Amino acid sequence: MGTSVSGSGMFRGGGRAGAALVLALGLVLGVGAGASAGDVTAQPSGGLSVTGASLNTLPQSSAATQENGWLSGLHVSGYLSQTFGMWQNPSALRQLTTSRNNLATSRTLLQVDENYRLNEDNTFFMREWFVYEPPYAFNSANGIGMYTNEFYNQYTVRDAWWENKTGPLTTYIGNQIVVWGQSLAFRVGDIVNPQDTTWAFGFANLEQARIPQWMVHPILNLPEWGPFSSNFVEGVLIPRLQPMWNSCDYADHRYDGECNVNAGSVNNGFPSAMHGPSARFDVHYPNRFIAGRTALLPGSTNTFGPFGQPGSPGLIDEPFNREFYYCSDLGSGGQPFNPVPKGMQRPCLPNFGPGGAVNVGQWKIPATTVANWEEGIRLHTLLGGAELTGFYFNTWNYYPSIYWQAYSNQWRFKYAPQQYVGVTGDMPLPMPSSLSEYLPFVGRAEVVYANHQPFLDMNPFDLSGVRYSDTVDSMVALDIDQAYAPWLTSTGNLSANLEVQDYITLDSNQSMIGGGAPFGGVGGAIHENVNKNEVNALLNLGTSWLWEDISPTWTMIYNPKGKTFLLFPSMVLNPPWTKKYFLKLQAIEVLGGDMHSFGGGLFKGESMLTAQFQYNFNLM
Repeated sequence: MGTSVSGSGMFRGGGRAGAALVLALGLVLGVGAGASAGDVTAQPSGGLSVTGASLNTLPQSSAATQENGWLSGLHVSGYLSQTFGMWQNPSALRQLTTSRNNLATSRTLLQVDENYRLNEDNTFFMREWFVYEPPYAFNSANGIGMYTNEFYNQYTVRDAWWENKTGPLTTYIGNQIVVWGQSLAFRVGDIVNPQDTTWAFGFANLEQARIPQWMVHPILNLPEWGPFSSNFVEGVLIPRLQPMWNSCDYADHRYDGECNVNAGSVNNGFPSAMHGPSARFDVHYPNRFIAGRTALLPGSTNTFGPFGQPGSPGLIDEPFNREFYYCSDLGSGGQPFNPVPKGMQRPCLPNFGPGGAVNVGQWKIPATTVANWEEGIRLHTLLGGAELTGFYFNTWNYYPSIYWQAYSNQWRFKYAPQQYVGVTGDMPLPMPSSLSEYLPFVGRAEVVYANHQPFLDMNPFDLSGVRYSDTVDSMVALDIDQAYAPWLTSTGNLSANLEVQDYITLDSNQSMIGGGAPFGGVGGAIHENVNKNEVNALLNLGTSWLWEDISPTWTMIYNPKGKTFLLFPSMVLNPPWTKKYFLKLQAIEVLGGDMHSFGGGLFKGESMLTAQFQYNFNLM
């Protein structure tokens, strides 16, 4: 459970804040980083990978070679991977696209890492990404290929940092990833780095979803104190100057003028490119009129059909329905079941600025001032067999909330300041030695309290459209790591992980819709209220035969809403003569009875089969 400095790791017209959508991905699929460089402490079991490659990269050398000269401390390694994904049933996506092409994803990724050890106290690390994806029929068929078919192509320096050791102090300075959380699948304590979910959509390449941040990251080792050992205090200081040159050219112009300043300081990629940037992994939207919850475009009479598709009824969902309820210029008097009394309706056109009936405008990312910097501190200790941490992080929401400037066509996405307080712990569970020999159970737990989280408010009489609540995100887990299982395999072991997450909205209200909280399981579904408790459970089982040449894994996530199951069975095949390359075959299944469930049901119909080939290299 330690800190890792690691390198791998539009809104539709209805607008419930796509924050909740991406949150669902972060909640359900925020898998930990893979290939690590410069680990400060060991992470929990890293065997869980929904998909994406980088777990089996060649080890990176931390010692200088025996050669003399200034290149003796340089080590270059990396991998080349090719991932293909095919829809299992393209016709099931008819709500999302007119394309019936089976190709879901094709990504070529070359990752190159350079470790340079100048001396015992100074080390440099840099990682480059070279990514290519072809044009997709899915995007082109929706008329958005011009914005999305080259969105993922990038040729960039991803991580770059310097490690300096001075006595008990180790300092990392540069663009880096810091993981504080324990969970394998849910972002509970993983609160330092934002995510680019264009890399996670379709459940692919999840380890690369975190966005590295430019920061100063010191770790100070402390002396032992009584029963407390392995003590250290860790800090992060993150300026708001976080440019993001790749994945920033959005069709809705949300980051105009910000890409070279601070677009990398917030989550990117939600909800998808048909309504934001990841078109072929769109989600299900409301497709029917609900009295008092949706509005209709003037002249619309059809009250059933998918929004934004041929034959659309012109549904206007929260929070933009307010404008059509209040503004008589937009037909508020003709809205069926309009909950706003006529005395509160009035013409809005005199207040209209440019942009048509609804003008979202540029997103208001916090400015790059010293007052907006982010700061965090974390304390680590060992007490007997228990590893314990506590942390505090002062930051901004990684997801924005949308506010209406009443009686106008102006809407603004804004980010709110946030504070997080959390604790984590893990320890081997006391068991009889005769049992622990075969089942070495380890318990893990973490809990994070967040203040004043924003949610969408569907109450039309709240003109801002935003409501706030404190939240508590908790996770308990039981692990079995490398258990001796001769009944299963004589050339491998058995590993298992069971995690249960409970995201509690302390001030939940019937008018709240999941919309703004950046981590954990913001509940509710489209047209439905936030759940007081949003519960998710992960089960992961893995083993191997022939000394890891054949490695099957069963991974599944369950959400009670709609009895939703996300299934990720996979098989990794290594040739017996080398570990330099492998093939990973995987099925991704989305099952459930509620297509509007944020537990994963939003992606129902997007089941696919993937194949990934990866070649690991060690140049010097």
